[in-house]
Amino acid sequence: MYPFFIYFQVNIESRIIAVIFAWLITFPEIFIRLVFSITIIPISTSLHINYFYASILLSSFYIGYAFFNLPMGNLVDKYGYKVISISLIMLSIFTILFSISESYLLSLISMFLLGVFSAPTYIGSVKLVSERNPNFRATAISFLNTAGPTSLLISNLILPGYIQTLDWRTIYIYISIFAFIVSIPVLFIKKFNHAYVKGAINRKSIIASFVRFSGFWGMWGISTYLFLLSHIEFNLSYVYSGIVSALFSIGALISIPSSGIISDLIKKRREISISFLIIFFFMLIIFPFIDRSIIFYMAFLLGFISFGYRTPLDAYISEITKGREATSMGLANLVSQPSLIIVPAVIGAIITFTGNVFLAFFTLSIGPLVAIILLFFLN
Repeated sequence: MYPFFIYFQVNIESRIIAVIFAWLITFPEIFIRLVFSITIIPISTSLHINYFYASILLSSFYIGYAFFNLPMGNLVDKYGYKVISISLIMLSIFTILFSISESYLLSLISMFLLGVFSAPTYIGSVKLVSERNPNFRATAISFLNTAGPTSLLISNLILPGYIQTLDWRTIYIYISIFAFIVSIPVLFIKKFNHAYVKGAINRKSIIASFVRFSGFWGMWGISTYLFLLSHIEFNLSYVYSGIVSALFSIGALISIPSSGIISDLIKKRREISISFLIIFFFMLIIFPFIDRSIIFYMAFLLGFISFGYRTPLDAYISEITKGREATSMGLANLVSQPSLIIVPAVIGAIITFTGNVFLAFFTLSIGPLVAIILLFFLN
């Protein structure tokens, strides 16, 4: 097995292999949080809690994830990809712990620690593909970012039909095994040596990070709750709600590489992000009022639009300071991830205590609106 890793260590310089491994690195943590839109139902039943308290579990993940991004980014820039390998091993351990927990408190602690050890995976993956693809940065990041829609597609297309018979704990055990397997070759990835550069935290990176915060509010909010909101508002079965979310995921899956390639071709990252965010804002406002007969088409379009802004923005952030990509993305995640801490609790509370689906969509639309305003201050 060791000769394989020596071969891998040399050939990771390949742009394509770098993107593939970056995708595999980031997939487990993204799947863990996005599959929650499906498993929230059996988890609530198993732990005897309502949707609000179940949403707090997801928020606890994001608390750990958000506040450890910046220190983890510094560690990845300093020590390389072995930091990610160790994190994947720990992620595997705490995923199993979450899957076997019978108490709400233990589940809460497990999800927090899952967030902590998930922190370096995405920022380290952005560093990996950015180093190996300097001239096609947005395109490389766009393929990395397809891990999110792929997770949504898998969870929403396959799981809803089995959720009433398949034990939700089994899903998390499978993903823990996947994370452990990926951690082994990641240990052997070499990092590029750059001269230490100061200034990864500056005006541009701070504004861009708050744009990301606002965009994430809408993007991951609707990604997480579209299944549940469709089930409630349009009275769809689990299977049909899953199809709605799956079509949303397909739209996102097509959008991400498309916006990345366009961004690399015309180098107008800010303008591309603004265009997608404007349409995203209006779609969130009108979605609760659409006719049920066109919900499948609109779900696909919503997915395409909601993810379109992200790749150009992430490429912009990664370009701010060469050699400090993980730190720049760590700051961006530190600032942006609290939106994912807040929005599950807010939307969960709206659904639980008011049942007003339009209010939930309107609340999500505030994010892209604020992002649009901030982008006009980012030159």
